[in-house]
Amino acid sequence: MSDQSLLGLIIAVLTVGGVIALLSGILTLIANVFSFEAKSVQKNATKLAEKGFGEDLSGALGNAGFLIKELTALIETKRGIGMALVMIGGVMLMVSIYFLTK
Repeated sequence: MSDQSLLGLIIAVLTVGGVIALLSGILTLIANVFSFEAKSVQKNATKLAEKGFGEDLSGALGNAGFLIKELTALIETKRGIGMALVMIGGVMLMVSIYFLTK
C-alpha cells in the first residue's frame, strides 16, 4: 500500500468518523430537550411538590426535591455526552481537513 493511498484511507476514516460523531452529538443534545422521560419526571415532581404544600407533607417535599435533583443530573449527563461527541467530531473533521490541505 502506497503512502498516498494510506493517507487517503486515513482522511476518509477521519471524515466519516467525524461526521458520525458530530451528528450523534447534535442528535443527543436535541433528544435531551425533547425527552419524554424528563418531562414526565418534571410533571410528577411538580404535582408532588404541590401536594406537599397543600397538605403540609414535609416528606413529599423531600421526595420532590430528590426527583428534581436526579432529573437535573440526568439532563446534565446527556448534555455532557452530546457535547463530548460534538467536540470529538469537530476535532476529527479538523484533522481530516488539515491532511487534505497538506
